[in-house]
Amino acid sequence: MCKNRSFVTKRGAILALVMAFTCSIVFGQNHFSGFAGIAGNMGADDDGKFQLTTDAFFAGQFDLLGVVLLRAEATVRTSNLVSNDVFDAVPASFTLDELSITARFPCCHATRYLSVFAGEYESIGSDLFLRRHFGILPIDSMITKTWAGRSDTSIYPFSTLGASYVLKLKTPQAFGFYFYTGKRNEQQRGNVDLRFAGIFPVVTVDFSVGVGFPITAGGSEGEKSLSLNRRTEFHTGLSSIIGNPHTASLFLQFGITKVILDPEENEKALRLSALYFLLEPRFKADFMNFHFTLFNMPHQLTEDLFFITNPLGCNLAIFAENIYASIFNLTFGAHLTISAQGATLENFNDISTQDLSFRLTPFAETPIGNGTLMTRFTMDFMKFTEIHKSMKFTLGYRARL
Repeated sequence: MCKNRSFVTKRGAILALVMAFTCSIVFGQNHFSGFAGIAGNMGADDDGKFQLTTDAFFAGQFDLLGVVLLRAEATVRTSNLVSNDVFDAVPASFTLDELSITARFPCCHATRYLSVFAGEYESIGSDLFLRRHFGILPIDSMITKTWAGRSDTSIYPFSTLGASYVLKLKTPQAFGFYFYTGKRNEQQRGNVDLRFAGIFPVVTVDFSVGVGFPITAGGSEGEKSLSLNRRTEFHTGLSSIIGNPHTASLFLQFGITKVILDPEENEKALRLSALYFLLEPRFKADFMNFHFTLFNMPHQLTEDLFFITNPLGCNLAIFAENIYASIFNLTFGAHLTISAQGATLENFNDISTQDLSFRLTPFAETPIGNGTLMTRFTMDFMKFTEIHKSMKFTLGYRARL
């Protein structure tokens, strides 16, 4: 998962489970929707030793009389099952990715949404906001999707504690205001963001802009006070798809994670490492699909992705959909990814052939029951002498609840 989603406590876990259980009893299945899944990951660690880990997730939404929405999303990741005794307690990490409550106020030709949240909430870079408010199909890039079927990247996250106000018009357009606070580089920061999203005949767009500022606590003689540091940072993000997704389209994302508005002496206001972009032309011909992606994203976003492992590179995805084999409806294909380990825009000229990575990642998915079974396998041909260290296999299943 994205490391920014680190609202992790035992009390939070218990609260989420108790809320889910209580609401399911009181309000019944007709007001609940969600997904759950589990996946196994096999591969080698840095020393070449075999390891087996598992991931599980739960995402649920309770619609209370069409007025209040309660959402909870959590993930669990185990450590290596091979090096631990599975009959004893296996170390695992629990992450409460989202816990939110939203009040809905329809009025005239618009609907207002007031939310408070913990964790990461509808961050720019994910299509979650568009899907929740406009009911569209997923538009995000395949290379940023996890085994759970959702995007796991954020240009910059709306986290860790905050509130939002969204005004959704009768036309497919929405305006949002967000205030959230959390730690960044061991410093407490507040953020204020404005958002606009809309669906138009040939363009779908999701745009946000905001500022962040340090919040410092201090005082004298034991008295506590709260002050806003003048060191303000600007950030912005854009996700958009242009064209017809059934023939040819262009998906693009662009973001600036930090621009220092009042830099100190000998300090750059904008660094190349603060730039985020993803440019992806998409073409569809009969059953075949072709996606070519040029990407640059922070390293912390690629750590837990399957199709890409380095922050800068290009990817070619070729896949077929709705291919029937006996009783199975298959989607299968492969990703070819060229990237460089540790490469960024700042050190691009220093990249050597030893840093290059050429990954082949075939994948397949098929619906079974109320869910989807998926499998993925990857290897790096540039590490031919130690190719076993680059191999990884994932088998997972996610189901609608």
